[in-house]
Amino acid sequence: MLLLDTINVDKNTQIYVKKSVESLEELQQEVSLSNEEVSRLEQIKPETDKKNFLSVRKILKMNGYAPGDLTYNEQGKPLLNDGKYISISHSRDMVAVAISKNEVGVDIELKQDRFIQISPKFTPWKPENTSLLKSSIVQKLTMIWTAKEAAYKAYGKGDITINQILVKDFFPNDTKTKVKVAPGEGEGSYYRISFMQLEDDFVLACCLPA
Repeated sequence: MLLLDTINVDKNTQIYVKKSVESLEELQQEVSLSNEEVSRLEQIKPETDKKNFLSVRKILKMNGYAPGDLTYNEQGKPLLNDGKYISISHSRDMVAVAISKNEVGVDIELKQDRFIQISPKFTPWKPENTSLLKSSIVQKLTMIWTAKEAAYKAYGKGDITINQILVKDFFPNDTKTKVKVAPGEGEGSYYRISFMQLEDDFVLACCLPA
């Protein structure tokens, strides 16, 4: 099992980052699945996604969880049966699982130029008005995206859009920022974001209550 890192965000929150390098057959032999998980796996078509699904179960097994200990609510939010909070993300063959005593969201993304093209859809920050190099622009936009995705998962109610998640401005080399989830006028929930760089090409964001 290629576990790249175990990140202790705080005393109550750990993130496990794994690369799905094993074959599908190896992963299937190394984990047991509940009947519901078998059904979920059968519905997944791309092999990379199947491997990522099994890698998540492998991380849970490593942490003492049995098949069926992970379930999902009606909004699709993952739940652990011991009352801890969990958040799951994957990008290409990278998998991140956050487990915490507090509400938590995690997102991992490969840095890609496409974030420049789609940036007007998810942020008011305008890359064309900056003197940053292109690599730094892609870095910052990926960070904004992951912060919003992680905050969406931590909030967990599903009644918001990505533009109702407001990210405090930051520099591309920063490791922290704050977000406000504002589903309605005058309302808001506040969270803190921690950023990590993985293998140079990936950005990971973890969101916890402020």
